[in-house]
Amino acid sequence: MKTDDTLTPPESWINVPVIALVARILCRELVLQNEYLRTENRILKSKVSKRLSFTDYERRTLVDAATALGKKLMNDIVSIVRPETILAWQRKLERQKWDYSDHRKKHPGRPRIAADIEGIVCRMARENIWGYARIQRELEKLDITISKTTVANILRRNGLPPSPERKGLTWREFLSRHAKLFLYADFFTKEVWTHRGLTTVFVFFVIHLKSRKLIFARATISPNSRWLIQQLRHVLWQCDDDGIDAKYFLRDNGSCYSSDCDLFLKSANIKVVHTPLQAPNANSHAERFVLSIKRECLNQLLIVGISQLQRVIDDYKIYFNNHRPHQGIGNTIPSGNLVFGTHRASVPRRIECQTFIGGLLKSYRRVA
Repeated sequence: MKTDDTLTPPESWINVPVIALVARILCRELVLQNEYLRTENRILKSKVSKRLSFTDYERRTLVDAATALGKKLMNDIVSIVRPETILAWQRKLERQKWDYSDHRKKHPGRPRIAADIEGIVCRMARENIWGYARIQRELEKLDITISKTTVANILRRNGLPPSPERKGLTWREFLSRHAKLFLYADFFTKEVWTHRGLTTVFVFFVIHLKSRKLIFARATISPNSRWLIQQLRHVLWQCDDDGIDAKYFLRDNGSCYSSDCDLFLKSANIKVVHTPLQAPNANSHAERFVLSIKRECLNQLLIVGISQLQRVIDDYKIYFNNHRPHQGIGNTIPSGNLVFGTHRASVPRRIECQTFIGGLLKSYRRVA
């Protein structure tokens, strides 16, 4: 029996129109739904006056939903934010994915040099003109082993240049190393009453740097070269009496000092050291003495005649050398005659007060 296959259409021919019909119906529904949702979003967005803020979860959700569309479709679909904003969120999420900052915090690299070791390296560099290798070898003597590169990094981190660019011996270090051999001198002025009215008097003084002892102080109206050389003789005689072996004489560039003064000091094997021009800090100890004698003594008195001024200076010299503590030498006395002891607060004390210059200056001491 012959089958009528030619009258029976294939199965695929039957299904195609049905699938197309269903797809068309579904697509139309999706288009209508999308159009409604877009219209609804525009209306809702128009009702919101302030800027929209999103949580991290909301940003991630929008990114996941929008990145599949592509930028072209996002321009047509996305309405609550700009497509560039969604793409920026996407880049941020990518960076967060490859961020290993937490891993670096938990597993840091090479540990940093200890602060005390870094301080030692910086101290060696500041106090010397050593290079990296020299500092490294000096650290090995202290059982500290670090590389030259580490030394260089430490100095660079603390703003210290390499050895050729580093400063050499500072002025303060030079004075401290030779304090026992240094005398420093200067002048100051004081207005005194004479028969000619107020007259300017010049006071020349010399102090030993190590002990802070006032070696010499003399007042005059006209400090010429001949007078100054004579005073320098008295200074050297006083140094011999006090056992001071002076080798350096620090002074400024005042016109009172002539070449004859320098030749006289040179003949006594004393080298003259000139301070820089207009640099009072280079002779700061002398400036500090002038401040002390004027504030503590001379500014509190009405002085008549140069003789009275000299008597006041001589009395202040005794007080300055034998009774006045000095911070620069650990609050001790320059002459070293007074010995500081430690006493408990509960032990009874008898205190004696010694006055100078009519009670203007006072010194206290413990008596038995």
